[in-house]
Amino acid sequence: MSRSRRRLAKGIKPRPNYRMKAPAAPPTPAERIARLSPIEVLERINRTRLQREELDAQLTLLIDHAVALGVGWPQIARRLGVTRQAARQQYNRRHRDAEQAHAE
Repeated sequence: MSRSRRRLAKGIKPRPNYRMKAPAAPPTPAERIARLSPIEVLERINRTRLQREELDAQLTLLIDHAVALGVGWPQIARRLGVTRQAARQQYNRRHRDAEQAHAE
């Protein structure tokens, strides 16, 4: 007699597909953030702002190096997901701001 038939004979109801349940989906970023306390939220804001500033500085250096290597603005703009004009204006503004900050 098979295991499932023995269970039925004993009066135990088999659980249908109990092994077939999908694993619980990991929480979304919004769900993870919703669980944070006010202090944790403020700390994350600060940490994320610092990371963004670091990444912006790194991106500016990468663009500067690409321009120095002769990479064209259309190629740079495609990687940034913007138009050539937008990439050039954004870079030139940042570059000009950085030069002014170093001059002071």
